[in-house]
Amino acid sequence: MKIAELHFGAVWPVHVEGFIRLLSGLRQVFDGDLDSVLILAVVGSAVLPRDRLPKDLAYEDFLTGESRRNLVTPLNTHSISQITGISRESVRRKLSKLQKKGWTVRDNRGHWAIGDEARSQLHPVTDMSMEYLSSVVQAFDKARSR
Repeated sequence: MKIAELHFGAVWPVHVEGFIRLLSGLRQVFDGDLDSVLILAVVGSAVLPRDRLPKDLAYEDFLTGESRRNLVTPLNTHSISQITGISRESVRRKLSKLQKKGWTVRDNRGHWAIGDEARSQLHPVTDMSMEYLSSVVQAFDKARSR
């Protein structure tokens, strides 16, 4: 049995409540466009690839940006479309809107990355993500300690 299944009664309510709060916050910040949330998340995942992310990376270090300079994986519009299942043209349009806000940047090879404005302007929803994750982890910890 998987850990989430084993502790379902303790974790599920915390997850649902936090997930609703997080999605509602994201929806508001992104003007109802959850596809843009997904696209930006994919671009962000190329900045912090899980296979090369330092296990001891603290949230504060992440916010400064210093720790991720050598982690970036090149990601183009076509790749984002394939990963998300959103049409290439829709991805291109949404990336263009995100770029105008300074939330994404594109290099001369067509690779996308998170823009500097994203870090500052999306800080409140990034904090919401951290609160969501923390609440789920705490629910697991409480359930396992019983």
